[in-house]
Amino acid sequence: MHKSILLAILPLAVFAAKEPQSWSLTGVVTEECAVAVNCHPMLYAAATQGREDAIKSELRVRDSKGHDIPYAFRAAKTRVVDEVKEWRELKITRVTEADGRLVVDAEFPAGSSNPERFLALKVATPLTDFEQSVEVSSEGVPLASGVLCDYRKFADLRVTEMPLEASYRRTLTVTFAKPTSEAAAAAFERTIRENGEGKLEAKSVRESVVNRPFRIDSLSVAVPRTRVRFETAPPMEVLTACTVETDAKAKKTVLETSVFGLPVTAIAVNATDRNFSRKVAVFRRMDGRWHPLTSGRISAVNLPGEKKSNLEIAFGREVRETALRVEIENDDNPPLTLETTSDAGVEGFPVTLKVTQYDIVFVATPGEKYSLVVEPGADRPRYDEAILGYIDRVQDPVRFEIKLPLYDGDDVLNGENGPTAIWLTTPFDVIPFISVIVFVALGLICIWLIKSTNPPKQES
Repeated sequence: MHKSILLAILPLAVFAAKEPQSWSLTGVVTEECAVAVNCHPMLYAAATQGREDAIKSELRVRDSKGHDIPYAFRAAKTRVVDEVKEWRELKITRVTEADGRLVVDAEFPAGSSNPERFLALKVATPLTDFEQSVEVSSEGVPLASGVLCDYRKFADLRVTEMPLEASYRRTLTVTFAKPTSEAAAAAFERTIRENGEGKLEAKSVRESVVNRPFRIDSLSVAVPRTRVRFETAPPMEVLTACTVETDAKAKKTVLETSVFGLPVTAIAVNATDRNFSRKVAVFRRMDGRWHPLTSGRISAVNLPGEKKSNLEIAFGREVRETALRVEIENDDNPPLTLETTSDAGVEGFPVTLKVTQYDIVFVATPGEKYSLVVEPGADRPRYDEAILGYIDRVQDPVRFEIKLPLYDGDDVLNGENGPTAIWLTTPFDVIPFISVIVFVALGLICIWLIKSTNPPKQES
């Protein structure tokens, strides 16, 4: 089947429908818990266009019996796992001087969980103005060496930690090269000599040096600890179809695309030219007119010694509109060459939308099947605050996925048989970067409908 026809089948069904649209969810839980599913762009496309917060009003989560399930609509978060240092103080068991060096034996504290490895060693000392070479070993096996120092009389530099990449050891031997360190005394001696006439003949200043024991308050080792945090999910990148027209008289290239109420924060022009810099104005469609939204400049430089590219115009906030218009000022330059083919081989993607990701979060029970439903014109649901409060406190819910139908001719496939849909052949993750099919066909359809009506005037 020709790709352009394949692309059109699914969006046409959504766009033309006035009845509620439903999508099954896939996922399993073993106990009652909060689950989350990414709000797919197709849900926005199925909602009433031009209605403020249409998706929040018309979206429903339903179980297999058709009962509505309370849900929260919130910004998606990404789970980030970091490895951080946790310091454990060692127990000093013996201190000796040998061969002009200070040798300190220490052991890992008993009764605490033993880590897999060490990351660093820290020496706590009250001394300032010193330099000390350190060697670390365990049962005669060298593990690490380094230099600790305090140069505050010259600069603001103090180092009391050193790397110790080693597997776990119960005992450590830390050897310091200097049991004592030299430091200039606070007092100094000054001598003045005069000749017989009482005139100054010579002056000398002699500083004294004090030897200080290298005092150690404690020894600590750093062990790895896993820290989990949650960050706002990066925007999904949605390739979208659009019309491209060149206005030779105005010396502009004009792009128009439908965005179906998506929470768009930026738009990128997929230009392939090597060296250019163009002014860009972005308009949004309201009340049958194009209203100015923002402006900026896109550019690319690909020359010896300088390579940079900035093809994105940021809005500074979420913009939920039915359509956007991009005007590129060409001046006396030739129009930019725009992308017409994606990596998946699908034609028609001159622009990319940056869209805020949202999650639909609800409480699921084992063995139950759930679906998402968009009911055009429905009122905004009001759910029990007790459930919503619980959902809001869950940072890391179980992930469910939307079961997207695949099409082959007139038959709807579940994805187990037949060819893979275009959005699944892209190199991106399924949820954040799928919408190719939806926006190619839906965009072209909506733009055609817009242009088939009375042409709107542009507000100056």
